[in-house]
Amino acid sequence: MEMEELYVSPDDHSRRSNHAEEDEHGLKRAALESLPTFDRLRTAFMESYATQDIENQQGDTVHKQVDVRDLGADDHQQIIDKLFKVVEVDNDRFLRELRERFHRVGITLPTVEVRFKNLTMKANCFVGNRSIPTLTNTLRNLADTVFGFLGIGLSKRGKITILDDVSGMIKPSRMTLLLGPPSSGKTTLLLALAGRANPGLTVEGNVTYNGHTLKEFVPQRTSSYISQIDVHVGEMTVKETLDFSARCQGVGSRYELLSELDMGEKQANVSPKPEATAMEGVEHNLITEYIIKILGLEICRDTVVGNQMIRGISGGQKKRLTTGNIT
Repeated sequence: MEMEELYVSPDDHSRRSNHAEEDEHGLKRAALESLPTFDRLRTAFMESYATQDIENQQGDTVHKQVDVRDLGADDHQQIIDKLFKVVEVDNDRFLRELRERFHRVGITLPTVEVRFKNLTMKANCFVGNRSIPTLTNTLRNLADTVFGFLGIGLSKRGKITILDDVSGMIKPSRMTLLLGPPSSGKTTLLLALAGRANPGLTVEGNVTYNGHTLKEFVPQRTSSYISQIDVHVGEMTVKETLDFSARCQGVGSRYELLSELDMGEKQANVSPKPEATAMEGVEHNLITEYIIKILGLEICRDTVVGNQMIRGISGGQKKRLTTGNIT
């Protein structure tokens, strides 16, 4: 009796695996394309394993179609870990692919260019020992305020120039570094550009956003100023703080932008990406996990922020948390 041996080369096995992956990916794309635009933005494909060894991701892979709004904390973590295994590399790839999707359907992302010309800021303040915040000077300041309403000036103030005829431009899609010695007016300049200058200062010159002055443009919707002092609720954890911030800010125009992208891809017969669609869902918790991942706050996601009385996260982690709050 003759025995025949069946030999399958590694190349044949690799080709079969690639064909199987392409077929599976095509089925997922077809399932997403058949959904209405409203549902496509909320639909994702979750990958699970039939065996109990889920941590090592071994066993038969099973894909299921889920609604992003119904995902739990473990599901959010699974999506983020799958998309961003190496944060520096995968996040850059994800953003580039998302930008290419917008360019492919002819959508131009809005940009903001900030210009400031001949900006001069002056302050009327006490000079010398009169400016020291002592109890005596505080009482004298109160007296000056009261007599000031009556038109009587008890003390003279000096005028200090903080910024003197400063001009410049901040271009979009670039990182601008502002350097200067202490007390050179860096904070004052940033506050002026963010539209948060002290109303007691005398401001001369122009600050424009895309050619519009601060009276015509609302800079608070497109820019934020991060103070040197981080103000948080010490009893809340890092994840709770970001969740609360996300609920307060809402999704804004991002959801409308993604809806326009999805409709453009449908009209251009471009297949959507299940991973990117799931990533850009409207569920705040998923965005929170994304911010925690790219800011490197995973190690302290369930740690209380802390304050002077409660031990919490470090100063650098607080600064990153503040950045995540305004994202």
